[in-house]
Amino acid sequence: MFSRYRSVLRRVVHTGVLYRNFNVGQIRKVPHNISVPVSVGFSLLTLIGLEKKLNAEDELILTIKHCILFIQRNEFDKAEQLLHVALKQAQQMQHNTGITYIYDVMGNLALERKQYDKAKQLFVAVTQRIIADGVSENDLKVIHLSAKLARISHMQKDYTTAQLGFDWCLEKLYDKVKIDPSDVNKQLLAMTEDWYGRLFLDCGKLELGINYIKKSYENMKDIPEVEKEHLIIQLNDIGTALYKVGAIDESIEYLTEAIDLGKTLPDMVELGTVYVNLGRAYLQKQLIEKARKTCGYGWRIAFMGKNDEIKKEAEICLQQIKNAAIYYFFYFPCKIKL
Repeated sequence: MFSRYRSVLRRVVHTGVLYRNFNVGQIRKVPHNISVPVSVGFSLLTLIGLEKKLNAEDELILTIKHCILFIQRNEFDKAEQLLHVALKQAQQMQHNTGITYIYDVMGNLALERKQYDKAKQLFVAVTQRIIADGVSENDLKVIHLSAKLARISHMQKDYTTAQLGFDWCLEKLYDKVKIDPSDVNKQLLAMTEDWYGRLFLDCGKLELGINYIKKSYENMKDIPEVEKEHLIIQLNDIGTALYKVGAIDESIEYLTEAIDLGKTLPDMVELGTVYVNLGRAYLQKQLIEKARKTCGYGWRIAFMGKNDEIKKEAEICLQQIKNAAIYYFFYFPCKIKL
């Protein structure tokens, strides 16, 4: 029921904020490019110290910043070309740290383009390079890369390997957060919990998936660097999963919270999807008028934002509501709730 309109937000399971939270200078975010964070407020760039070491290499920094900007804009071919330019610059400078980071960004780009084998090779290479530099397997950088490799296994439907990878990462992260509950540690923990939850959702283990994404949301919501768009998407996904397991009242609570949070983001067209989800939840409760108003508002958001996919789903929802209203009117008039 939800597969088509939830595909509007499918990119949340691939990548995103690895690029948008690139910490060299102030790179403006592209409002329409909303996705679930890969690093949630930090990047491998910061973790390996490239930000400090490259201050003198302005040209390389500028090139990398342009790569990030192209990725934000979904101009992947331009990003790919420029990344090779940046790699050549770093190689000519013999800047091993810069080379490592560029490989990491190349891996992120490959992941965004669903080139999973290529992304895996690049992330393995990055891991090997930083370990060769003396980084231990308990280091946050290695855990971060391991989480991305587990994510790739998930995307390739190698669920056993993905689960082993996430289990290893979470064991390390829970220990780290106990010792040092810093935002950096909590961010990576939240990201990994989010991905692990989505693995369980895809495997049909909805209760486990819901629990992990709920835990991720609780960790993320108080971190200043996490954008409201991401929190809205998490709330939406929790609400839709709860709908699938029949927890309609709780589903309505999460979807309503997502909409309340989204009211501060008038340009977020994807919020129309959340309204459609909520409308269908109301319909399940036979709250016909609430369902009609909610789906209608989702349609208006999609129409104003020129998003035909969400608009079509809203129209399907409105037709379902109309059919249900007619059915209840003739057969169960006393059960119609306004």
